[in-house]
Amino acid sequence: MKQCLLFILPFLLITPVQAAGPKTIGYVDMQQVIDKSKLGQQAHRTLKKKFEGKQQKLAKEQQSIRQLQETLDKDKAMMSKKELDKKIAKIRKRQKAFQQQVAQFQKEVTQEETKLANRILEPAPAIIAAVAKAKRVSAVFERRQSGLLYIKEGLDLTAEVIKRLDAKK
Repeated sequence: MKQCLLFILPFLLITPVQAAGPKTIGYVDMQQVIDKSKLGQQAHRTLKKKFEGKQQKLAKEQQSIRQLQETLDKDKAMMSKKELDKKIAKIRKRQKAFQQQVAQFQKEVTQEETKLANRILEPAPAIIAAVAKAKRVSAVFERRQSGLLYIKEGLDLTAEVIKRLDAKK
C-alpha cells in the first residue's frame, strides 16, 4: 500500500498544474512605443523645436573655431612666437568653452527626453495589462531589457499597445 501511494503521489501533484492550461508570454518594445506612438512623435517634434536654435548656435560656434584654427595653420609661419602662443591660447579657451556648452546642451536634451518619455510611458502599464488580458497572455516582457534572445513574432504586443495608447490620447 505504501509503495502504491508513493507511485501515485507524483501523478496527483502534476495533475493540478496541467489543469491550469498552457501559459503564454508576450513582449512589448517600449522604444518603439516611444518612437512610433502619436505622443512619441509629438514629443520628438517638441524636442526638435525647443533645441533647434541652440543646436544651430553651437554649430556656428564650432564652424567659427574651425575657421580660427585653419587661419592659424595658414598664418603661423609668419607669426612671432608670442603672437602664435596668444592665438593658440585663444582657440583653446574657445574650444574648452564650446565643449562645456555641448556637454550642458546634451544634458538638457537628455533631461527633456527623459521627462517626455516618462510622460508617454505613464499610461503604458495599464494599457499593456489590458492588451495582455485581451490576448490572454500570462506574462509580458520588455523586448530590449528582458534578456530574451528569441521569441516567436506572434507574441509581440507592441503594435496593439501603440494603437491603444494613440486611441487614449
